[in-house]
Amino acid sequence: MNAPQGRCYWAVAPFSPASPFRLYAGTEHEPISATTRSIVTAARTGGDPQFDAIVAVKAQPVLVLTEILKPFDEVLALRLRTFDKLTTEAQRRVRDQEDDGLFHLDPGRFSKLPQENAAIVTALLRLPVSAIDTSEEHGTLNTNELRVVHERVARAHGLKLDLLALAQAQRLIEQMRSRGS
Repeated sequence: MNAPQGRCYWAVAPFSPASPFRLYAGTEHEPISATTRSIVTAARTGGDPQFDAIVAVKAQPVLVLTEILKPFDEVLALRLRTFDKLTTEAQRRVRDQEDDGLFHLDPGRFSKLPQENAAIVTALLRLPVSAIDTSEEHGTLNTNELRVVHERVARAHGLKLDLLALAQAQRLIEQMRSRGS
């Protein structure tokens, strides 16, 4: 997969596990049900901190937000919301980019998707590249749209990026000074 950032692909995306967890007990046993507390207690008292959990997954299109993250060959992506799940007024607001929680995907540029969609800004997924079907791209964002999505994700999740932005501005100022001398 080359430069996945800003592109839409189909993927096998897991839902976030929630308590009670269904733990895999082997092919000849029923799953074991466990709570967060029981798993943490077992790990703290010397038990194995890693478990095999049975989680629901769904084949669905996702919008990839990052390049491939090393060393685990993963990307961050957003789930999509189909327009048939939105009211007429909500559809209008999303198309007009008035809903900070949903980013409209232009159907002209995402025409390979079965219907009109929006990226759910708060629905971040960490996906291994192996869970993404890269055989066909279903649309792509331009650089400005990707910047807007990244800004919305940062705001929605309360990411503190002010020092990062300040450091970048200082580097740019220093580069300009170096060129001027």
